[in-house]
Amino acid sequence: MDQLMGYDKYKRYSVLAVKNILQVSAVSTYRNTALAVNTLSSFNISHSQVGKLIVQAGKQIKAQQQSEERYDGITQKKKVPVLYLEGDGVVIKGTKKRLEFHRYQVCEDIINVSKTRRKRVQAKEFVSLSRLNALQEIKAYLANTYDLSDTLIISNADGGAGYAKKDFDEIVGRCKQHEHFLDVFHLNKKIKDRLGFMPAMQGKLISAVEFKYDRRLTDVILDTIESNLIDELNTPENHENLRRLRGYLHRHWADIEPFKMRNLPVIKAIGCCESNHRKYTYRVKGQGKYCQRMAPKGFCVC
Repeated sequence: MDQLMGYDKYKRYSVLAVKNILQVSAVSTYRNTALAVNTLSSFNISHSQVGKLIVQAGKQIKAQQQSEERYDGITQKKKVPVLYLEGDGVVIKGTKKRLEFHRYQVCEDIINVSKTRRKRVQAKEFVSLSRLNALQEIKAYLANTYDLSDTLIISNADGGAGYAKKDFDEIVGRCKQHEHFLDVFHLNKKIKDRLGFMPAMQGKLISAVEFKYDRRLTDVILDTIESNLIDELNTPENHENLRRLRGYLHRHWADIEPFKMRNLPVIKAIGCCESNHRKYTYRVKGQGKYCQRMAPKGFCVC
């Protein structure tokens, strides 16, 4: 009976109970999770047991993800007109050093749930402390789930190591068309950080790059900024920041082209990767905790 119900030997909590506990713990502290469970259910659990369940469930899910048989049940690959891929990393504090989550996410569409909220369709996320592991997982998922020969791939990332167009080309493999975008949030941040010494020119450059997408105007603005590096602004640091910004924009120019200028026959469903970090960072970052290395592994796969 235990096998039919999915219960593990010598385990105190059912699979459903563990699932519910993990869902609550994703948006709450261990103590508040234990309080909610003890108040609303017929059994009790301590906050330390909540932490142990997260790590145990993480190990079990990771083993299932790495199983050679995990895609055996798929008899026919799906054909979809478009897939949206995004990737990003986020750094958290550890007990000995900083740890970095690596995240890739994929979905087929996005729908409006309300006026202010949207929901991804057939969303799947791949998270690991190892970027290569996360990359291999999403590659295996796409290769075993979808037939991409007639699919438009739209990818979005910050262009950092592991999140450039060539990395998404490796993830996708053969497809009908691949359109890659440099994430607007990170682009704005890069411009503002590099031009911190001249705030008045930040808006003009952002307008030329993101809205007008005018290469000549962009170069004119950068030249104007350089010509104004006089007196107290004429420092090696400012010249270096401007040089790096110019190189960054030229290097990513093709990926900066706005969505509306590419005449794609689909809706814009990218740019939400940053906001979806919350479920992983809330416990270890939002609550100011310093986690041991095993704890983030549990969060990554739960």
